[in-house]
Amino acid sequence: MPEPETPVEFRAVQRNRAAHWIKSAQSRVRIARAARRVVALGAPSDLPRALLHPAVVGGRFSVVESIALDIEDADGALAGLAEAAQLVRDGRVDALLVAGQIGPTNMRRVADVALAFHCEVLAVMPTEVLAEHEPVVVWTDEGPLIQLARLPRHPFHDAVKRCIDVVLSAIGLIVAAPLLIVLGLLVMIESPGTPIFKHTRIGFRGRKFSCLKLRTMRADAEAVLRADRAMYEEYRQNHFKIPESRDPRVTKLGRFLRQTSLDELPQLWNVLVGDMSLVGPRPVVEEELAMYGEDRDLMLSVKPGLTGAWAANGRQSVGYPERCELELGYVRDRTLLLDAQIIARTAGIVLRLYGDPP
Repeated sequence: MPEPETPVEFRAVQRNRAAHWIKSAQSRVRIARAARRVVALGAPSDLPRALLHPAVVGGRFSVVESIALDIEDADGALAGLAEAAQLVRDGRVDALLVAGQIGPTNMRRVADVALAFHCEVLAVMPTEVLAEHEPVVVWTDEGPLIQLARLPRHPFHDAVKRCIDVVLSAIGLIVAAPLLIVLGLLVMIESPGTPIFKHTRIGFRGRKFSCLKLRTMRADAEAVLRADRAMYEEYRQNHFKIPESRDPRVTKLGRFLRQTSLDELPQLWNVLVGDMSLVGPRPVVEEELAMYGEDRDLMLSVKPGLTGAWAANGRQSVGYPERCELELGYVRDRTLLLDAQIIARTAGIVLRLYGDPP
């Protein structure tokens, strides 16, 4: 049985233990501060996202090697994962850094490698700026935490936009009323029937509404289109339009109205009642929504516009998918200043100050 320690010996032991604990803690801090060695994995298009991540650029992680995975080819992806596993096995890396989506099967293989060799698996979230969001990196003692925070938007942004819509559309209707009456009478004289054409379009949050236009075709144009299979197929293949030179339904006055965009003046009423806005993605028919794919909800997150990025940048000369890029670009970056720029550009086009008419 050991003899009891004297007070002096007890204090000496405590000092030694404290010194040992401090050295151990200092060692752990040095290890934590040292850049962790990682191998980046992902599709070629996603790897830059990992290599330019703040944790890498800031020295928190050191990318020893980056391996491009052929996500579409199972054998190709397997070869890349085997290469990464060998780096872990050889002790050259401490963690696997997954860039982007690599599929559930490949992710399962990555997890198995980490489990077998006791290494970390890190994932880089997409760093593209999303609609009304931006990535924010929050640092902790253990590693980075990526959080999506809503972009600050002026609380009166939507209210101001709506006020502008109401005021300008009301003024526009008052000023254009005499012209609309004259044009409406001319439409009926050339082609009997109501001068206003109501077409069902998809609006905010997917709500359907009647989009108004001065009629530029025969009164039975829709029935003619549906009855003629060849014409309807051309309509679908040509981005839901038929070239006026080959469309027998368009009247002579209708061609003039389209060239000058006067046929869209009744949409000022759609703006006034809240179905549309002065600026936004152009309203689409049900069939066109498929063109937006996974971005459908994003496109429908704002009201359609009397004019917009597509209308002010080529319109009929720009088809899908380029149209989607223009419209979605507006939705992501919209501001009141951008609205003013689009309105000014559209006015310039209509007045033939530059460019071709829409």
